[in-house]
Amino acid sequence: MTTPASPSHADRFLALRGTTNTRDLGGLPLIGGGTTASGRVWRSDAPLVLGREDLDALARIGLTTVVDLRDADEVALEPNALLGHAFVVVHHVEVWRHVHQRGGSPADPYDITAFSVAALDHAGEAFAEGVRLIAAAPGGAVFHCTAGKDRTGVLAALLLEAVGVPRAAVIEDFTLTHDRIETVRERLLADAVRRGVDPLQFGRLLGATADVIEPTLEHLDRRHGGAVAYLKAAGVDDATLTQLRAKLAPASR
Repeated sequence: MTTPASPSHADRFLALRGTTNTRDLGGLPLIGGGTTASGRVWRSDAPLVLGREDLDALARIGLTTVVDLRDADEVALEPNALLGHAFVVVHHVEVWRHVHQRGGSPADPYDITAFSVAALDHAGEAFAEGVRLIAAAPGGAVFHCTAGKDRTGVLAALLLEAVGVPRAAVIEDFTLTHDRIETVRERLLADAVRRGVDPLQFGRLLGATADVIEPTLEHLDRRHGGAVAYLKAAGVDDATLTQLRAKLAPASR
């Protein structure tokens, strides 16, 4: 059974016909008081089919920048529906490619937490580029992968913790995805079955519960010293972090 978002989160979701999981990173608590700014950064599942109403809605909210975290083969198979529209620029920032090229792929190909940990260890330059693009966006920015869950979830955690959102709120935000993407899960599972993949094994990749993200964030602390230290080591400078805080947490500066 699908559990609806709590009233405190319900208004963060953007009602689009072509996505199921587009939500504002605004309205989340900040350490020391206040909340993250609304109407500036959104996370989402992949926008693959957007009608005129969706495009008009995105233009109205001031969207200018899209960070597509999918790899080139994913984009070729399912092109981004925002490509070619004058009001927005789509940037492709691959994550899994870095993991595969650097030999970091987990031994268990269906352990999604292991993949997220490997992404932290091997795809720092991709996450750093995502942060730079979002911080520098002249208007609103949206970032996404396929389901808006894992690559998107790691980048969301880095963004939120870098501006001072407490860990519990980061985890809660991650789990909101779980009950929003049933149609995406069904599509991905059906495709896996067509390719002869064991659906029980493949299903292990499709969760977005707290136990999926918590070990990743513990690894972020233990090995990399937290979000700010991680991003700096990956090449994000202080000016970009200041720019990011001005965008997402202006009252905390």
